[in-house]
Amino acid sequence: MRVHRGKALAVGVAILALGAAACSSGGSGSGGSGKGQLIWGEPTAFPGNLFPIIAAGNSTAIGNLDVRVNVGAFRVTPNIAYQPDPDQVTSATSSLVNGQQVVDIKINPKAVWDDGKPITAADYQFTASAQKSQDPAKGGCPDILGTVGFDQIEKSQAVSDKEVKFTFIKGKPFADWKGLFSGGTALILSKHIIDQGDPVKTCAYLKKGWPVAGGVPVGASNGPWLLQAKNIDVAKKIVTLVPNPKYWGAKPKLARLVYASIGSTSDTNVKALKNQEVNIIYPQPQLDLVANLKQLSGVTTSVSFGVQFEHLDFNTKDPLLAHPEVRKAIALAMDRKALVDATVGKFSDKAQVLNNRLVLNTQTGYVDNGAGYTTQNIAKAKSLIESIGGKMGPDGIYTIGGKPLTFKVITTQQNPLRDQTIATIAAQVKQAGIKLTEFADPDIFEDKSHPNSLEAEGFQIALFAWVGSPSLSSNNSIYLPHTPTGGGGQNYTQGADPIVNDQLNKLATALTTQAEIDAANAADKQLWQDMFTIPLYQKPTLLSYTNNVSGLADNPTLAGPLWNSDGFSLK
Repeated sequence: MRVHRGKALAVGVAILALGAAACSSGGSGSGGSGKGQLIWGEPTAFPGNLFPIIAAGNSTAIGNLDVRVNVGAFRVTPNIAYQPDPDQVTSATSSLVNGQQVVDIKINPKAVWDDGKPITAADYQFTASAQKSQDPAKGGCPDILGTVGFDQIEKSQAVSDKEVKFTFIKGKPFADWKGLFSGGTALILSKHIIDQGDPVKTCAYLKKGWPVAGGVPVGASNGPWLLQAKNIDVAKKIVTLVPNPKYWGAKPKLARLVYASIGSTSDTNVKALKNQEVNIIYPQPQLDLVANLKQLSGVTTSVSFGVQFEHLDFNTKDPLLAHPEVRKAIALAMDRKALVDATVGKFSDKAQVLNNRLVLNTQTGYVDNGAGYTTQNIAKAKSLIESIGGKMGPDGIYTIGGKPLTFKVITTQQNPLRDQTIATIAAQVKQAGIKLTEFADPDIFEDKSHPNSLEAEGFQIALFAWVGSPSLSSNNSIYLPHTPTGGGGQNYTQGADPIVNDQLNKLATALTTQAEIDAANAADKQLWQDMFTIPLYQKPTLLSYTNNVSGLADNPTLAGPLWNSDGFSLK
């Protein structure tokens, strides 16, 4: 989304006026003990709905806002892992009992909703039951985002008001159970607010969600911040978080945290920070933006590497790319270290080649499974092509069966980082007699009616990003094959391998973190043999803030930069 240059300045004036009013009124008005306010400049679109388990509320903006408004049994740490949240639970464990996975959650006795009512086992049971099915005939709601994991729960048992056990279907344990109850976008549902006493009426409530102007209903929040209707200005795209006076843990150090939608353009973000219209920005990283931010005085800028990773997908149904030798030749002809240096390496010297499709460089359990493809090997690439009848043409490009090894790489429009990535790869593989050209297509993520889209599978090679996760099995669908009816995964390569499928099934049903890691690495190791895809690098994240802010630490995961916002303060 492009934002007119003047819009951020107008927003900034509104924010400053709002801040002056806050100071004159003596703080948050919520009974909190925090002092001062910070202004967060949100680069993504202003949300329309605050309910994250439906499509209308499924956005990055909601993820950033909600992370400490609604907490859960676990928090996502900067190293892309789950850790228990002691404010919410005293313990949360998984074990195998008579061949079935049993998850036991003991809720902190002090934990309450923002209306003072206790958080109980019934809330956790309702959270699971409301997302167990999308089939109305089974009492489910078709409007929820998904059922994965919840649909594998056979029964739940309230041991007491503060302890709940979930027993999963025999033979169907769920490896990433921690993600089901992690708060934020994995919302813990407040039963006494959301349960309407009838499945149809409850589904209607879920479908409507929480339109942004109404805020989060009283009694539906359980984190250190509140997101109330009276503190939301939809017209000016400003939301103000205030401390939750009922929160039993440490209270926020600020009286107010103001969220303002300022847009994504580099110029707008730099000016908003320079003019002190905002204190914190988390924009899409571009090299010109990094350079401009580093020129600002009184501003700290840090670069990290997050959960989004760039990769190439090969369409294995293409007559030439159907040959694994051709796919491997492209990989061998690439100098992926030089690629990193020419792209994300310009942001930070911490940038690395990503040699794993399921476990990220910065994630516990990462193994370099593709070391044989990190450095360029033109001779071996040519040898592979010639082994299947490749002939070098007068233009320096190989042909196989009279067809030249020329491919279009489909990608998104107006993305300098991807433009540079493709240009660099094209120059590298040309040395091996392979020609690549960029095809920036606005329809890349459209449906099957668009012939070149990923869904239509009419492309040759695609460059785009997938998103990693502390829930390792969440990326299973990227590599599982399509079913005849079109479901069963997002494997746009159309490639399938029974060894990979077996390991992915083990990943999805692993009972320990180490078992997850082992299965993920075994699947990835085999994928290097198949070469349906080539991982490239983790994408950078960019956090900038004024030097009067304390307590910020980038969490380049889906938890977002406000993951510890209750610890922010003014120096």
